Amino acid sequence: MVEGAIAGLAGGGAYAALGLCLTLMFRLVRVVNFAQVAIGVIGVYTMAILAEHGWPYGLAALAGLLAATLCAAVLGWVMGRWFGEAGPDQRSAISIAFLVSLLAVSYLAFGTDPRRMPGQFGGSLITVNDITITQAAAVCTAGSIAVAAGAWLVLTRTVLGLRLRALSERPTTAELHAIPSRRLGVLMWAVTGLLSAAVLLVIAPQQTSDQTSLALMIIPAGAAALVGGFRSLGLTVAGGLGLGALQGALAHVSELQQYRDTVPFLAILAILIWSQRREVWDVAR
Repeated sequence: MVEGAIAGLAGGGAYAALGLCLTLMFRLVRVVNFAQVAIGVIGVYTMAILAEHGWPYGLAALAGLLAATLCAAVLGWVMGRWFGEAGPDQRSAISIAFLVSLLAVSYLAFGTDPRRMPGQFGGSLITVNDITITQAAAVCTAGSIAVAAGAWLVLTRTVLGLRLRALSERPTTAELHAIPSRRLGVLMWAVTGLLSAAVLLVIAPQQTSDQTSLALMIIPAGAAALVGGFRSLGLTVAGGLGLGALQGALAHVSELQQYRDTVPFLAILAILIWSQRREVWDVAR
């Protein structure tokens, strides 16, 4: 089970990094972006198509990252231009429409068949006492921690972070102080789109690589973000890594492996019930 848990850190690191994107979007742009992973799908499939046409992996990956960044920036511009005054609930609902639209565009542009994704992180990194740590697990785990640390430093130690926090906490006051809310919103969409594509470039070669399966990684990513209450970067990382490790451990138990995909759903259900306990108990009293 220990070996399975460590192997599951590849997925767990991906959940953590994607959960960080969701957390940052909710904290700073007031939207639960259900299209977050679908944006990354556009990037990773762009990379795969270009690689099939003979592009070197590095150039194809760079083009995929650029495609995802531009796609996210366009969606951010649309959100700011037409739905800038909408509340978080409405903006989050609109992101579901973005998700469906991106999947439709992806199927039209890239076809419906799963693709074999080229990758650079498929091998093992180190083996200790018959426990193998893969390159993907190391990169995803270290990457999620680095993203959390970098985001914390930007938000707490830079002028850009101050403006983003002011925009999220006091949007009217921030606009009166000439903070460009729409441009900062587009920037946040673009950066998180870039991060989502980077995560999928690492993890997609290790996963079932059809568009829908990849896009549904939004569910464990959302569970990780819920662990952090869509506020705490550290708890989001811990939640994502924990979910991945638990799924990996269950995969090595024959009686339980069929239930490994239910872990994110059960985590979401448990967190929602726990978060509402005080309200329910107050009503009962």
